[in-house]
Parts: sequence; C-alpha cells; structure tokens
Amino acid sequence: MYFCKKGVVTTYDIVVIGGGIIGENIVYALKDHTDNIAIIDDAHGYKATHAAGGMLGAQNEFTEDSPLYRLSMLGQQMMPDHIQELENLTGSSIDLQQHGLLKIASPGDEEKLKTQYDFLNSKHEQFEWIASKALSSYANGSISNVFEQAMWIPTDGQVNAGKYLTVIQQANQDIPHISDFVKSINYVNDKYHLSISDKTIISEKVIIAAGCKSEPLLNMLDIDFPMQGVKGEVLTLHHPDLHLKETLFQTNGHYIVPKSDNHYLIGATTSLDTNQQASAEGIKWLLEETFKLIPILRESTLVSIDCGFRPDSTLHRPVLDQLDEGLFVATGHYRNGILLSRITGEFMRQMIFEQDGELYQQFQNDFKIGEIYENIH
Repeated sequence: MYFCKKGVVTTYDIVVIGGGIIGENIVYALKDHTDNIAIIDDAHGYKATHAAGGMLGAQNEFTEDSPLYRLSMLGQQMMPDHIQELENLTGSSIDLQQHGLLKIASPGDEEKLKTQYDFLNSKHEQFEWIASKALSSYANGSISNVFEQAMWIPTDGQVNAGKYLTVIQQANQDIPHISDFVKSINYVNDKYHLSISDKTIISEKVIIAAGCKSEPLLNMLDIDFPMQGVKGEVLTLHHPDLHLKETLFQTNGHYIVPKSDNHYLIGATTSLDTNQQASAEGIKWLLEETFKLIPILRESTLVSIDCGFRPDSTLHRPVLDQLDEGLFVATGHYRNGILLSRITGEFMRQMIFEQDGELYQQFQNDFKIGEIYENIH
C-alpha cells in the first residue's frame, strides 16, 4: 500500500470481484499460486447462495448431452472431496447429505420425465423408473397418491448452501476481503485500476465473478453483455416427525430438500421480479405445491422465508472466459452455482496458470462469452 496524489493505492496480483460461492471458490483455487490476491464484494443486493437449495444434482437438470451436462457431471464428482477438505481445514460442517433424489412428474409431465429418463439411461446412468404404488416406499410413504411417476437418482447429494459459503470464507480468511463497491475499472499501463470508496486498487489480473451484477462491471470495460437476475423464492419448514432423507424434485421446479434437525427447504419460484423481498404470490405457490406433494407438511412450522437472484444471460449457460489481457469472467451459472462452484474454481485456475491442464483442454472453447465478442479476445 502507498499514497499518491489521488489517495491510497493498494496493489495485488489478482483481484476477484464478487464474494459469492463462485468468487470464493476461484480464490481458493488460485491462492496456491499467489497470496497477493483479494476479493471485493459490496455485501448487498442480488445474491443467490443464501437462498439456494444446495443440490448437487447434475443429472436432474438435463435432458440432452451438452458441454454443460459433462461439466456438471465432473463437478458433481469433485464436490465430496472438496467438502471434506474444507471441513478438515476449518473444523466446521457443510452438512453434505447423499441420500438420493426422487425426480417426480408433476401431473401431466409424465412424458417429459420419461424423455429425461431415457436420455440419462443412454449415458449409462443406472436410475430406476418408479410407478404408481412403488412411490409409497419413498419419503416414508408421505407422497400423495396424486403423483404416479418418478425417477430415482441414488447418486444425488446436497449441502447446506449457507454453511458452504461460510466455511469456504473461513478457509479463505488469509485473503483480504474488501467490503466495498467498485465505482470504475480502467486499464492503464498494462494494469487494472479499480476505484472504490476510499482508495484505488491496482491489479495485474481481474476476475469478474459477481453473478447477475457482472453486467455493469463489464460495461465499465466497454463490454456489453446483458445479464439478469432470475428471482427464486424459498422457505423453510420444520416438522419434528416426518424424517425425510431423500430430496424430492418435481418437473415443475418445486422441490423439498431435507436439511438437518427435521428442517425442509422448499423452493423455488422463477420470475423476473426485481423486488428483493419474497412475494405473497410466490410463497402461496410454494406452500400449495408442498402440501399437494406431502400433505403432512400442512402440520409443519414456518421457520423462514427468503429469495435470491440466479445469474442468467441470453446464453443460458455459464461464461468462463478470458476477455482481454489479464481480464477474466466467471458468471451466468443460473441454478447450478453450488454444483459448479469447485469445478469453476479449478477451470479458472487452469485458464490462468495451467492451460495444458486436462479440464481446461476439454472445455476451453465451450463457455466463451460468444462469437459476437470475438474482437475483445
């Protein structure tokens, strides 16, 4: 740190903008290469992790082969060891549960689910098709008989997303976390100059990993990449006697994720509403779907209500790319931020420091910002 006519100046090798689960995982992967690294996050606004279901459901999201499907499968495989490493390092639990997921056809969606089942079986995934009365052997027999078709995914797992973020922040506590708002970014003399409230930060490399707030940061560098936050409302219920273990996920997007101590995270709505408070309409839909699926949850206690904003773009996939000399972006993970958190960190590490790495070699052309932006590479 030093002073100049413009005030305090701090220099780093790498600055990551965005302190959510993606930004923290990038720092965790990069800090073996340099300890002169920092995170900037304004700690307010359109975040996603605090309202995430925490599912590691790579198979649950896809009905056809794609680079994102393959990245998700690899990401799922990386998570248990990553979680164990973080827990050993910090002495704190992330509540990894691996009790499987039951993908349930909402009324009228049976063919839609069968198409997904056929695709996954074509990829040698050994899942079980569940029909009619066989559903009573799941969820302690609590599923309503309105539902007749489902797919059992025994390899699925989930974590407590809030605890995951807290634990990786603890693991990164040796790295400066700057709680501030980036007012401007300029590229001057081969370095990036970031203006925050009380000083200037100069860095050789900048990684923009700010979720749906990445757009204005990219705009500062004359890169037009429209993004939006897709609102998702969630609530938590408590029922002392239900004792669910498996995750229940309907084809209409409604899910019930068992957490510790008989708590159940219920999600998730999808809307472009920008209000940062949960809506009565959204909560009504969540409760109706929950009671329709598991009637006994009518007797539960409402513990909390929340909402988050999933980062999305017109590409509807993650963007993991180098945009210019020393400028990188990792955003657009939409509903897959938790699942892809560790593999995103490793991919960005290889992009920056080890381009002959197997992961980077496999996916280096699949998650670029898009052909219309080729001129900025």
